[in-house]
Amino acid sequence: MHEIHKILAIGYSVRHIVCSGSRAGYEMYAADAFGDLDTKRCAREYYPLDPLQLHAELKTLKNEIDKVDGLIIGSGFESADFDFLTAEDRRKILGNAPEKTKEISNKAWLSSQLDDLGIPHPLTYTGRALAEMIAEGERIPLHYPVVAKPAFGGGGTANFFCHNETELIRWATQLPEFLYQEYIKGKHASVSTISTKRAAMTVCLNEQLLGMDSLSAPGPFVYCGNISPFVTKFSDRVCALAEELTSELGLLGSNGVDFVITDDGPVVIEVNARLQGSLDTVERSTGLNLIDAHVKAVRGELPEPVAAKRYAVKAIVFAKQEGVVMKNPDLSRDRAGIVDIPEKGRIVKPGEPIATAIGVGESRASAFADAMKNVERIKACVR
Repeated sequence: MHEIHKILAIGYSVRHIVCSGSRAGYEMYAADAFGDLDTKRCAREYYPLDPLQLHAELKTLKNEIDKVDGLIIGSGFESADFDFLTAEDRRKILGNAPEKTKEISNKAWLSSQLDDLGIPHPLTYTGRALAEMIAEGERIPLHYPVVAKPAFGGGGTANFFCHNETELIRWATQLPEFLYQEYIKGKHASVSTISTKRAAMTVCLNEQLLGMDSLSAPGPFVYCGNISPFVTKFSDRVCALAEELTSELGLLGSNGVDFVITDDGPVVIEVNARLQGSLDTVERSTGLNLIDAHVKAVRGELPEPVAAKRYAVKAIVFAKQEGVVMKNPDLSRDRAGIVDIPEKGRIVKPGEPIATAIGVGESRASAFADAMKNVERIKACVR
C-alpha cells in the first residue's frame, strides 16, 4: 500500500478527525459544513461545504482528492454517491468502501442482519410494512412507545415517539420510508472498535449522552456527547458482541456499535461504519490516537490493547434560541476544554450546535463537573 502522509477528511463536521490526525503527524485537509476555528487551525487547507447541499458538493472536491494520499469519509455521507471517484481515488479511502457504509447505515437492512445473526435488537418495521398490516386488518406487533426514525442518518435529530396506535398509524402512513422500532429502556452506550480484515478489538466502551435538557438538545434522542469509559456488569458481553458484529459485517478501521444496556443485557441499536464522535473522549481517556490507529488498521496492523487511564466527557451545547457568537475562548488556553469553536459573529439558530465542552477527571463525577463548567462558558459566548 502507498505511503499515507496527506489526508483529506470529508464530513458534516470533521474537527475531531482533522485535529487528531494533525496530532499524529499527518498533513490534514478538511471539508465540512462548520469551518470551526480549531478545524482550520489543524488543517493545511479548509474547504467549506453547504449543509443544504452536502452531497451535491462532493464532486467539487475531486481536485482536492487527487492531491492527497488518503481520504477519510465522516458523518453525513453514509448514503452519498461516490461514483465519481476513479479507481485510483477509491484506493485512497481509509476505511470502509462507500457501498459498505451505505448498506450498513440502512437500519432496515441491519435489522434483518441482526435477526440472521441472532443478536438482540429492537423489533423493527418500515412504515410501508405497517401500512400494509393496517390495510389487511392485522394486529401491529409493537409495544408503545414506538420510536420513529429515518432509515438512514444518525445523530437522532429526526427521531420521535409514537405513544399510541393512532399516532403510529398516522405517521406510518405519512412517513412510509421511516422505520418504527420498539423503545428499549436502559442506559445508552457505544463500543469503539478497531479492525483489520482479519481481526477486531475493542478500544473503549462509552456512555452516550442523548437529549439532555441542560445542553438544550432539540429532541429526546439527539446525540449530545459521551463519557469514557462506561463500566457495567455487562461490559464483557457488550464488547464481545461489538467485536463479533464488526467482524461479521467485514468492517475496517475505526467503527462504532450503539447499544442500550437493559437490566437483562445489551441490545444493539445501530452500527456506525465510520469514525465516531466519541473519538474525543476515547483519546483523552485511553491516550490512543484513533486516527493513527485507524490508518494502521486499514494497512493491517492493530494497536496494542489499551485501558482507560481517566474519565473524559464530551458535551455538545445547542442553541436554545437564536443568537450571535459574541466572543471566543482563547484557543491556546482552552484547547483542552472547549472544541468545535465557532467564528465570532456566527449566527446560531435554535437547535444548532454552538460548541463542545470537554471535561477530564479521575472519576466520572469530577470529569462531568469539569465539562459542565465549560458548558457554562460556551453559553456565555452567545447573546
